Amino acid sequence: MISQSLKVNLVLFITCIFVAISNHQVIAAEKITFGYGIATQSVSFEELATFAETGELSPALKFLFKYGKQNPQTIRWILTQQFPASPRLISDLLNTAPGEYLLAQIGNAIGTRSDRANVTAFRGALIAAASNDRQLSLLEVLHYYPTQQVYVDGKLLFRSWRNLQILLEKPKNTAKFLGEFTRFIK
Repeated sequence: MISQSLKVNLVLFITCIFVAISNHQVIAAEKITFGYGIATQSVSFEELATFAETGELSPALKFLFKYGKQNPQTIRWILTQQFPASPRLISDLLNTAPGEYLLAQIGNAIGTRSDRANVTAFRGALIAAASNDRQLSLLEVLHYYPTQQVYVDGKLLFRSWRNLQILLEKPKNTAKFLGEFTRFIK
């Protein structure tokens, strides 16, 4: 029987190998379909990356921001804000019951059309994004999502992303989350 630690290390090692071999070009999201309430709009990853880098809005993004009553500069900041993240720490944290719970919550906001394997795919995207430079941004995570098309519930995503960021930013936040989660499930 393989220990949990060995499984985690194996998953992390395989992810890093795929990232290294492919020169950071794993199967990646090419199209992102955002839902915001009843409105949906698809954008290419390139449109989103251009917006994040330059602030230039495509017609599709203009529609989304207007409909969702979102400030484009705030969304740009959310997409590009980077914070330190160890691939090992991500793997260790997200392979726990509280981590699986958090991934399941995020899986409600970001995933595949079929809603299959969203937890595994999002965990892989986080590890792949952090493996590059030990930094994470939402834009990188969307890029490394291991399907060609990603479906995003805008309202839920930004709330879930903030929760994940708080969890990964500081060890004391992780301890607090684990404590609160333990009380929650009792």
